[in-house]
Amino acid sequence: MPKKILILEDDEATAELMKFYMQEEGFQVTISSRGSNFLFKAAEVQPDLITLDVMLPDADGFSVFNTLQQDERTKHIPVIFVTVKEEKDKGIRMGARGYIVKPFHEGDLKNTIKSILG
Repeated sequence: MPKKILILEDDEATAELMKFYMQEEGFQVTISSRGSNFLFKAAEVQPDLITLDVMLPDADGFSVFNTLQQDERTKHIPVIFVTVKEEKDKGIRMGARGYIVKPFHEGDLKNTIKSILG
């Protein structure tokens, strides 16, 4: 059974590019563009990994991360921030397993995900 990845990304082109790269590696990918219902989506999908944008039109990605970490259904899921906001130290201190700054290189994204999911 392929590992599942849930992408929270409001930019459709970026989300589709990430999905393409991850599917090339054999992962099953779901995209969500709304931070406001993301906890529900994560609990429903139960992904093996989440990628999370910090800058969303309806929510702050750091707040979404905190909500995920406080919920019993999702706190075990590793999270990688993928964002234009260069706050890697903050993201890692909060407990993220990775932090990738956009624009990203395909290899950086794939290697970070593979290092977590094997």
